[in-house]
Parts: sequence; structure tokens; C-alpha cells
Amino acid sequence: MDLTRFEKFREGLAAHLPGAVSQILGKEKGSDFCEIGFITTDDLYGCFITWDTSGCIDEYFDWDQQLEPETDFLYQPLVEVVDACKDIDLCTASPEKWEFVKGFLSVLEGAVKALPDEVFEENGFAREDILFFATMSDGDYVEEMMNTSLRSFNSMETMEIYEL
Repeated sequence: MDLTRFEKFREGLAAHLPGAVSQILGKEKGSDFCEIGFITTDDLYGCFITWDTSGCIDEYFDWDQQLEPETDFLYQPLVEVVDACKDIDLCTASPEKWEFVKGFLSVLEGAVKALPDEVFEENGFAREDILFFATMSDGDYVEEMMNTSLRSFNSMETMEIYEL
């Protein structure tokens, strides 16, 4: 997968994700856990960020907390990537679509791992307290995205804390 198609998306993440995560963690100071999810649609047309402090990600689709419009950096650049992607049918499950999804996850992984420790510490959390994941709201690759992102976005210590 040619990740250069995600360059504008990557730039937006680098510039704005630390602030968005800090804002979320600031709202949840005093909590033991915080799960942060990047949710996209079945055709990957845009993305938003949501979070919860239950210690469980099984019902992420019911989480109603979102940062808006502060997450335009997640939504519009991904829409532009999808609009420019004429070589893959992103509405239908296929090996090509899964490769696109893996590219999207790779870019998110890099941004999550690049978050400075200060984002967590200034809000009373250790990095390991926060569980990051990405998935679709519904569609072809809900479970695959969830499982892939959990393993790649988080440390083993975090996975153990969340009993995953």
C-alpha cells in the first residue's frame, strides 16, 4: 500500500491529535481508564474520535462523546483520500480494500505512538492507562480493524490492564 496517499491525513494527525487527546484526558481526569476510539464508516468516508471510561470497548457504538468540530483533522482529510481513490472500490469487501484499511491503520498507529508522554502525564494518566483502537461503525472489517488496531496501537502492558 502506497502510504503517500494518506500524507495530508498524516499531517493533520501530527498537528492536532496531541491536542485532541489532551482535551479528552483533561475531561476524564480522576478516571482509572480511558478508551479512545477512531471510528470510520464501512467505506472509510471520514473518521471521528470518541471515548469512554468504562474499561470496556464492547459497546463503542453507543458512546456519545465526541469532540466536534475539533476533529475535522480526522474527517475531511480522510474524505479527500477516499474521494481521490479511484482504483479501489471502498464500498465492497476485497483484498484491495483491506490493504487500504491497513494503510489507514498504519498512519493512525504512527500518530498514536508519536503522542508525547506529556499529553498523558499532564492529565494524570500513564500512557498504559489509555487504550486506543480503530474500527468501523459497521461493515466489512469491524472485527479485523478492532483486533489489528488493538495489537498495533497499544503496549502489552495496556493490553494486560484491559485484559485483552
